[in-house]
Amino acid sequence: MTSMTSCTTSEQANSQSAGDRKRSVVIVGGGLAGLSAADALVAAAPGELDITVIEAKRSLGGRAGSFTDPQSGTVVDYCQHVAMGCCTNFIALMKRHGLADQMKRFDRLTFLHPGHPPSPFQPSRWLPAPLHLMSALAGLRYLSAAQKRQIRRGLWKLMRTKPAVIERLTASQWLTQEGQDPATIRLFWDVILVSALGDESNRVSMAAARKVFIDGFAAARGASDVHVPTRPLSELIGQSLASSIAQRGVRLVCHCPIDRLEPSETSEVPTDGMHGGVAWSVDGHPYRADDVIAAVPWYRIESLVQSLDDSIQQGDRSKGQDPSVVAGSSNDGGRLDRWGQFPSSPITGLHLWTDRPIMTLPHAVMVGTLSQWVFRSPCDFDRSSESSNDDRYYYQVVVSASRQTRSMSQQDLVDTVWAELVHAFPAAASAQCLAHRVVTDPRSVFSVTPDVQRCRPPARTALPWLHLAGDWIDTGWPATMEGAVISGRLAASEVLLRLGLPPCPVDAGLPRGWLARRLIR
Repeated sequence: MTSMTSCTTSEQANSQSAGDRKRSVVIVGGGLAGLSAADALVAAAPGELDITVIEAKRSLGGRAGSFTDPQSGTVVDYCQHVAMGCCTNFIALMKRHGLADQMKRFDRLTFLHPGHPPSPFQPSRWLPAPLHLMSALAGLRYLSAAQKRQIRRGLWKLMRTKPAVIERLTASQWLTQEGQDPATIRLFWDVILVSALGDESNRVSMAAARKVFIDGFAAARGASDVHVPTRPLSELIGQSLASSIAQRGVRLVCHCPIDRLEPSETSEVPTDGMHGGVAWSVDGHPYRADDVIAAVPWYRIESLVQSLDDSIQQGDRSKGQDPSVVAGSSNDGGRLDRWGQFPSSPITGLHLWTDRPIMTLPHAVMVGTLSQWVFRSPCDFDRSSESSNDDRYYYQVVVSASRQTRSMSQQDLVDTVWAELVHAFPAAASAQCLAHRVVTDPRSVFSVTPDVQRCRPPARTALPWLHLAGDWIDTGWPATMEGAVISGRLAASEVLLRLGLPPCPVDAGLPRGWLARRLIR
């Protein structure tokens, strides 16, 4: 039976008597990172832990949220999320809870440039990685032969370069250094990087960019497959995944903002010489625990752990780190001294409802336009206009790193995007846009600059009872659902190690074949 309560009825979370109490774990944050941590803990120590997930919002799922269209009553995501085939930890989480069939896999992308025919991008099914990419690159018709040669040379050099060598460079610095001209960077490298990292090549770390191109494309066949949810994320993650985790014995508490974390000084919590913690809700209710996992976004962590800051900073110094410099890009005009001040990058989703279908592709990558991706509603994948009783069709256009849209009015933005769709899809010329909605999250992802990349914290903190989770911690991945899932497993491992149990395994990714193992350093 699913255990989900509100903050006002949550006293049961600390109601066990000292004699029969289990070791308690409170997870602050019910997004994908927090749910992943709960899943890992309940699987590794079934029946041994009292696990509570506390979420400030009325629903779970975190930034992977949705809204209801008031006219149709349909639920759509604020911003389309997809996973790639290389996201093995996220895909494994979905499989464990019987949700893998709620993701539709596509092994082919289509790139659309306004001045050229559509370009299919489909790696070879027969050639071994990384040679399987050669035919896919050859199919990008909007690139010249010289540009394709540049890209092949760049990918080869990237495969032969270890991440540590390039971690202090931005992607644009390294690409320019390796002979990629501005047009090639704009038409190929940035197209991939802005979508995957949520920011531009002149800001992002080349080490993070390498992760995208090597793990996401070159290292294994199937790595670049796109997995698109066929249900809104609020249902897939916030309801189905959360419910499945709750059925395994995890308590879920929603609509309960946590104000701060403090060390526990009460004797009610046996600590074995190491203090536990208290998560204080806004209304003053304490959640005492032996271990606390703070699975909140980077912009929330500072206020949450402010009272613990001195202890954490001292622990960082003892590890030889300088906690006073946590970094921003040199383009940000200064150095930052808190995790919560990691720079952010906005992503904009344009939601459009039309009176007729405008495209037959399930999705497309837009090149040389303000629009970057366009998605059909997953509910329309198997729908024909003849068989449907619904007279409205839904599309979402995604613009990552959307700083340039700040100076545009909402109507100008919609008009610009609609004109691009009409050019790309002739059927749109006779269609009418019945309704639209523009949603921009200014802090959609953290900007993975070289300095931020070096200063992302581990799950372990200087306080033995406090552990960090979230896609912003040091997972080896950029701001992705995969990174969030990995972070939850890393935080869960810290809890298990305190119990003397083995840590949770983190999947290393798709297996590399003989050739890839020898070519990729």
